[in-house]
Amino acid sequence: LIVDDDPDIVAYLTSFLEDNGYRVTSASSASAALMRVEASRPDAILIDVLMPGRSGLDLLVSLRRDPRWSGIPLVVITGNDQILQDDCHSYVGSHENVLGPDGVLSKPIDRNALLAVLRNLCN
Repeated sequence: LIVDDDPDIVAYLTSFLEDNGYRVTSASSASAALMRVEASRPDAILIDVLMPGRSGLDLLVSLRRDPRWSGIPLVVITGNDQILQDDCHSYVGSHENVLGPDGVLSKPIDRNALLAVLRNLCN
């Protein structure tokens, strides 16, 4: 599952991942992502940090707190490394017993790094 409010990034990642044998669904918001997770449990979720409404970090915390979804591998993606360093660690750390992401990728996404992270998390 790709969660990103930028349709160009969703289209790019979807095409790339499908070309590499993955089945992909997407959501443009945290709320839509939660509905997708409920409808069909994905093997992994790529989450953009900055989105309108609920942030990707809020989505991460919600998924980690729900025992039904806490085991799904979560990979955070962002175009702003400073946000990742500051906000991700402090935000996730402020929630007791919530694990951080299983992987972190910066935009523009290195395609080989993305494949390596997914292979490691989904096998």
